[in-house]
Amino acid sequence: MFRALVTVLFVFAFMIMSLVLLPVMWVVSKINPSLAEKQNFAIVMWGFRVIRAVSGSKMHVSGQENIPEGQSVIFAGNHQSYFDIILGYPYLPVPTAMLAKIELKKFPIVSNWMKRIHCIFIDRKDPRQAIKAISEASEDIKNNKTSVMIFPEGTRSKDGEVHEFKTGSLKVATKANCPIIPVAFRYSDSVWEKHYKKLVPQDVYITFLPPVIPGELDKEEKKHIGDVVREKIVSYLKSTN
Repeated sequence: MFRALVTVLFVFAFMIMSLVLLPVMWVVSKINPSLAEKQNFAIVMWGFRVIRAVSGSKMHVSGQENIPEGQSVIFAGNHQSYFDIILGYPYLPVPTAMLAKIELKKFPIVSNWMKRIHCIFIDRKDPRQAIKAISEASEDIKNNKTSVMIFPEGTRSKDGEVHEFKTGSLKVATKANCPIIPVAFRYSDSVWEKHYKKLVPQDVYITFLPPVIPGELDKEEKKHIGDVVREKIVSYLKSTN
């Protein structure tokens, strides 16, 4: 309970600090856009690292050699916990955006930081908006402006199983013809979800698996690319049990 309380207090303090930081970063972006870009990611990652430290989680990260250098990619992970993003994001290369639900735009300070790190908001109830957002993201990836992290299950798994990977969310990769890095999360749900109202120190494992290259898949595999990526993660998780 103590760790959860400290986390809540830190998030509240971060929100207060953001009332100063966001205007400052806006000014910096007008003077030196490149510096502002780096600082936006640094601030968000710092916040996530503080929460990770408070949670007491010990991270075991492997497979980073599978991330190609100097090239934008799609990171596609299984979704066990709300902490997947908090624990995993600091290990992604900069810049990496998130594919996020449009409902998060309702939270002013949170959405401001998300926009500053190029997050892509998808309205799943509006196919036209979703297609437009995916097309814009694909162009940014093609031009090596940003990588993107997505959770193709759409929502976190509540039973520990890896559920269906929705192919629609991976259209970003097929449109941009960029590598997809499957990301396997293990035990992140033991930090919070399995201990209601408590943050429990836990060994969390994040593994970046060898990339799936859309251009190397046959027609049927491209059609069901979500299944291809999901199988890579499921096979790896089974091998670790």
